[in-house]
Amino acid sequence: MIPKVSICVPNLNMLPFLPERFESILCQSHTDFELFVFDSHSDDGAWEFIQRLASRDKRMRLMQGPREGPYPAWNQCVAHTTGEFVYIATSDDTMADDCIEKLLRALERNEHCDLAHCPLRVIDAANVPIVPSRWPSTTVFASDLPELINLRHIRKAPYDGLLHLTGRHVYLSVTQLLIRRTLFRKIGPFPNKWGNISDFNWEMRAGLVADTVHVPDTWASWRLHARQATNFDDLQSPERLKNLEEMIADAIRHSSPFLDPEVLDCPWTRVTHNLRTYYADLGSRRSKMDRRLFQLGQLLVGEPEVRAEVINAFSRERKWPRRAPHRIRLWLEKKGLGPAINYET
Repeated sequence: MIPKVSICVPNLNMLPFLPERFESILCQSHTDFELFVFDSHSDDGAWEFIQRLASRDKRMRLMQGPREGPYPAWNQCVAHTTGEFVYIATSDDTMADDCIEKLLRALERNEHCDLAHCPLRVIDAANVPIVPSRWPSTTVFASDLPELINLRHIRKAPYDGLLHLTGRHVYLSVTQLLIRRTLFRKIGPFPNKWGNISDFNWEMRAGLVADTVHVPDTWASWRLHARQATNFDDLQSPERLKNLEEMIADAIRHSSPFLDPEVLDCPWTRVTHNLRTYYADLGSRRSKMDRRLFQLGQLLVGEPEVRAEVINAFSRERKWPRRAPHRIRLWLEKKGLGPAINYET
């Protein structure tokens, strides 16, 4: 019989965190799942630990493959599992005992939704919460949509996808998501083209075509530690910003067959490109004087939306990335593509 949920554990040399990770899976209140582990030839004893664990639980299947990075490993997990729903349980993280049950219940109750999304706890290597946390502070839920964090709701496509035009995350970690398998057939596998930030592209593609149900009363974790692949040192580098522009353009192009012509023709793509470029250039200025001179120059030669943003800055108005979620929501509803948010779930 095909299991309801495929829980996938991609792993490479994360032995210190595996006992807690597998305990969080095997203690789930929802038990109808297959547990598939894809190990990239670990040499720290992790593979031997996983084999011993699998000998005691028939739900586990194991596979080893080459070290090609996290996203190819995630794709191997999806390709070799069969459940109607997919959960990527990165091997250094954990989750609440009722996480799968509550995310699954939300998707079963809302058949038009392809994603269930829960809050994220950011922890360190010793399982201590990190303060200030990167979630929700580095996402659109920080000061842009704070009222949604603790409310059960549905965000209707393409709202989540368009929110990525701010350059900020909507889903900060894949551990926050339970994914309906059919979504992969629509938008494809996780890309690997842009290194360890490539999931931003997949998440934008998903948000453009998939309705998301938010489940506030459970959680998953994201662990920050020295062994992980994510590099936070280059988040504002020119290369990262170049990749961001490529990922956004690719997501829109990839999703275009499923998008309303009004969305494809909307002014947001041009406007947001200019504003992202402005903020990237502003952030590269090291001194306050250089930033002021740059802003004054933009008042003279900048694009209209950039000039307006500089005037807002001098007037101490909220920055565009903070205003964008509300503006995009109003635009969708004005075009008859809303409501973007539905509180009846």
